[in-house]
Amino acid sequence: MPRILQVLFSRCTDPAREVEFNRWYTHTHLPDLSRAPGFISARRFSNALPTPDAAPYMVIYELDAPNAARVLRDLTQLALEAFEHGRHIDCIEGVPAGDQPTGGQWLEIDPSTLTPLEEHGYPPAPPTIRRHMVDAIERLTVAADDDTPNDAR
Repeated sequence: MPRILQVLFSRCTDPAREVEFNRWYTHTHLPDLSRAPGFISARRFSNALPTPDAAPYMVIYELDAPNAARVLRDLTQLALEAFEHGRHIDCIEGVPAGDQPTGGQWLEIDPSTLTPLEEHGYPPAPPTIRRHMVDAIERLTVAADDDTPNDAR
């Protein structure tokens, strides 16, 4: 099966919750998403040279999967399920990588420096975010059902 790297960029929308955000991402979100079929690993990074327009965080998921659409669909489905179980933080925002022509400089976040959260109880996804996630899952399902190998596209 092909190896896929899924790279996503994010930020915490509430600076007062940055530590909570990092604890949640490392010790709750990544383990929740590790249930994705073909999951191998996930590594998080912080932007070493942040600018106002640059993403502060990057995560790289490594998976063995038949196609990239299926990977993104499965990760989105697991994130939606986390929202429904109060395990998805409400101060995360997906963002573009930024405008650095070289892609930026990234420092790996050491999980051992962050203690796990003892409780979660986050609110469900707001209706607009939930609708966006469901729409994405539906679109990705169509693409995921195309069994054409990634390298043949």
